[in-house]
Amino acid sequence: MEIVIELCGDYPPGFEKKVIASDPNYVFETENGYEPRELFNQEGYAVTVSSFVECEHYVSGGWDSSPLNNKEAALVGNLLLFVVVAILLQKFIKLILK
Repeated sequence: MEIVIELCGDYPPGFEKKVIASDPNYVFETENGYEPRELFNQEGYAVTVSSFVECEHYVSGGWDSSPLNNKEAALVGNLLLFVVVAILLQKFIKLILK
C-alpha cells in the first residue's frame, strides 16, 4: 500500500479497488487532473498510466517507477561508494595504529 501511495499518489476518497484481472476487456479511462506517470516492469517495458486506478493496478502487479537500468546503475554506484569508503577506512586505521 505504501508503494502505491509513493508511486501513484494518495488514494482518492471513497476509492474501491476494481477486480480488473477478471475482465479481459477492461479499458482504463483517463482521469482529469491526474498527472500521467511512467512505470516499468522487470523486463524493462514501460507503460504510461493516466489514472489512479490504472497506476494502482500496475503497481500492485509489480511495476515500478525506475527502469531496470537505473536500478543497476544505482547498485553499481552504491558498490563503488562502499569500496571507496572501505579503502579509505582501512588506510585511516593503518595510519592511526602506526
